[in-house]
Amino acid sequence: MAAAALVMASCGGKVEYADTVNGVYHWKSSFWFKKDEQAFMSENKIGKMYLHFFDVDKYDYEETDEKFGPKSTLDINNDLPDSVEIVPTIFITPSAIKNYREYYKFLARRIYAMCDSYDITPKEIQFDCDWTTSTRDSFYCFLKTIRGELGNYFPKIRLSSTIRLHQLSQTPPPVEEGVLMCYNTGDFKDFDTKNSILDIKDVKPYMKYLKSYDLPLSLALPIYEWDVEFDTNRNFIELDNYCYISENYSKKIDSNLFLYHYEFGPTVYVRHEHVAAATLLEAKDMVQKAYGKKMNIILYHLDERHLKKYTKNEIEEIYR
Repeated sequence: MAAAALVMASCGGKVEYADTVNGVYHWKSSFWFKKDEQAFMSENKIGKMYLHFFDVDKYDYEETDEKFGPKSTLDINNDLPDSVEIVPTIFITPSAIKNYREYYKFLARRIYAMCDSYDITPKEIQFDCDWTTSTRDSFYCFLKTIRGELGNYFPKIRLSSTIRLHQLSQTPPPVEEGVLMCYNTGDFKDFDTKNSILDIKDVKPYMKYLKSYDLPLSLALPIYEWDVEFDTNRNFIELDNYCYISENYSKKIDSNLFLYHYEFGPTVYVRHEHVAAATLLEAKDMVQKAYGKKMNIILYHLDERHLKKYTKNEIEEIYR
């Protein structure tokens, strides 16, 4: 397994990867390392797993006297994979990031406690926040503050951050690396959206920012699927991660749109969203061309149900 070496450009510009490392996100509430997932990790020489530890969000007042803190904490039920770098990954809501001074010390202790409990010695910790211009300064100040606090537990820790497409036009966050999220590109609540997970036309407008983006970037691509449900007036109802389309109760309207008849209940429209391997490859090629160099590829996320939608050759080509 090749490790990614970071080499500073001679002109003092961006850090460039001398080699690449295949990565994967794990974004479920429990870690059960299933056989198909183990095979996927081995066959594709996965070198990094971005392991979602928990969210930081506002508490319900009946839960605790604290206003903000960790929620949806990961439960690890079996051994983490050997010879793979584990990157603890924390999602922070925009409302929580504005109030980071209330919890950042506790947050650092919680990250350390989980790493200690599960025998993880992290080299990198990643923070994920869908910040906008109104919350950018809070997020950047948080990163500087949490770096100092984490240094009490992990003296040489590196920080990384997710980068959404709409954030590319802004000054990069104060971290060592970024992961460009090339998914959730459309509005899933809009009935007329064709595919909210990834549509090339939604990505293209942001490519102009990549060449001058002053932060080393990896690229995250989606291999998940979901169903988006609308009533017969085309109003959004819900997003369902457990696809239930069946031939007995549905009528195909378009390539990914169904009229679904509940056995007991209303008739609804269901838009099934899944990203074909050809679209993932097109997105990868377009982003890397705009960025000007080969990038580490990270698939989102590790789930045997979703992995079965792709052939081994398709996955290998996406990582290649």
